[in-house]
Amino acid sequence: MTPDPRQAIITSYLKRLRLPAMHRDYLTLAREAEANNAGNLDYLRALLEHEVTQRDESAMHYRLRLAQFPYEKRLEDFDCSVVPTLQPPRLAELARCTFIDQRENLIFVGPSGLGKTHLLISLGRAACLQGHRVLFRTAAALASELEQAQAEHRLPKLLRSYQKFSLILVDELGYLPFARSVAQLLFQFFSERYERASVAITTNLDFAHWTEIFGDERMTAALLDRLTHRSHILVLEGESYRFRHSLKQNEKTGKS
Repeated sequence: MTPDPRQAIITSYLKRLRLPAMHRDYLTLAREAEANNAGNLDYLRALLEHEVTQRDESAMHYRLRLAQFPYEKRLEDFDCSVVPTLQPPRLAELARCTFIDQRENLIFVGPSGLGKTHLLISLGRAACLQGHRVLFRTAAALASELEQAQAEHRLPKLLRSYQKFSLILVDELGYLPFARSVAQLLFQFFSERYERASVAITTNLDFAHWTEIFGDERMTAALLDRLTHRSHILVLEGESYRFRHSLKQNEKTGKS
């Protein structure tokens, strides 16, 4: 068959306009429209819808990669029966991510093994799906990142880079104490996000023991004042999920 010269022109225009999905599939959609006796406007709508859908999907995958989640967790896979103090309607409300739009914080407090990290990643993923830019860091990794940036005289640049994220997840705050200089860097990080953008934190320590992490009582009090203001605080209580899972595995294998 002789190539239709119109196709070369259309292809050239779509490339120049940077419409890759339309460039790739406009002929297929044209044949489908013809087979269904669809009019010009219906074809144009289908073509534009296809491009928008592909762009939205690509953007979503980009946000998920950008978040750097250590692994995938979904909210629907969380077993709320493990944590009787946590009500599913409350989680469903948080998953709507209105707290991010309102620049509020989220803090999960509770002992190890109750699924705090699962909840943190799940809500971060939900935020990504709704168009928010999210970043995941453990508290230790964040502290190291800040400390290295300061040593290399690029701390202001790093702090500015955090501003592009509407939600930053900080996991495992409280497992290790910080040197005074590092604690001051973390204080600066959290202070710069105060009422500008959201953070979500997991911690195994109640607030009364946060001086064990940051050392200085006045700085700790000032930090807590900023973090807990306009914040959703969820206290998790229950039996360790990992402990229960271990017991079930032992029962299956016949171990005592």
